[in-house]
Amino acid sequence: MQPESQILSTASDRRADIRRGVRDILPILAATTPFAVIFGALAAQQAMTFPESAALSGLVYAGASQFVALEFWADPLPYWTIFFSVLAVNLRHILYSASFGRKIGHWPAAQRYLGFALLVDPTFALAELDRSPRLSAAYYFGMAVPLYFYWMTTTSIGYAFGNFVGRPERFGLDFLVTAYFIVLVVGFRKRPNSAWVVLASALVAVATYLTIGSPWHFATGAIAGIVAAVALADPKEAA
Repeated sequence: MQPESQILSTASDRRADIRRGVRDILPILAATTPFAVIFGALAAQQAMTFPESAALSGLVYAGASQFVALEFWADPLPYWTIFFSVLAVNLRHILYSASFGRKIGHWPAAQRYLGFALLVDPTFALAELDRSPRLSAAYYFGMAVPLYFYWMTTTSIGYAFGNFVGRPERFGLDFLVTAYFIVLVVGFRKRPNSAWVVLASALVAVATYLTIGSPWHFATGAIAGIVAAVALADPKEAA
């Protein structure tokens, strides 16, 4: 049995990790607000019901692929077309999981499965920026859970009131998501070979977009970045 002082210390560490996770996710909450509101507004404009919009946000829970699904929903296209298009955009999450899984092997199985379910671009980026080989579950859920519920709340607000935004490009809101991803990439600038990895990913993504088209450039760009990172990795670092 653990001494009481050790139990209290562990509980204190967990609370500190939760606070750190909440602190780190706060800027991202602000950045996702217009993105989420616009999605909700577009869902309403496409005659999607509120339960359908909420289910898309809660079950798919990946901003870029939600917009792809919404675009195809409006046509409408066969469900299989929508499914495979969303899958193509989300293939990068498989690569995220492979990297993220190395840091959470010490978590209980239920926590790992929930962690994978909440794994999106910003939570992956913050988890990777944490240099510890063993990621704290308290820290991860401290950032991932608020982001999930904030996304659900703001997309719902967008569904109800987002039509008042009108044309978001007038306010530069259409560039916000691009700026957000630029910030995430810049956060990795001090990693070894980061410039070459970003360059490989960008070149393959652009080439795919110009030849095959959207949404496959998401997946090919992510795969190219991973391949470049593996090819350039120092074997001593992997050991």
